[in-house]
Amino acid sequence: MKPEGSKPPGLDALLDQLEVLIGRLADPNAPLDRLVADFEEAGRLVEAAQAQLAAAGERVARQER
Repeated sequence: MKPEGSKPPGLDALLDQLEVLIGRLADPNAPLDRLVADFEEAGRLVEAAQAQLAAAGERVARQER
């Protein structure tokens, strides 16, 4: 669990974590409960990455004005 007020992971860290999860999801011998948990975590990581990309896009748009 992250300490309160800690900085969220950057986009590179999120992508690294996603890469690990994708590798685990590709394991045909993985137990179903782990696959479900990994899939849910991957969804959370994708949402966090999308939010960071959207925020970066907004910053770029403001700079272009």
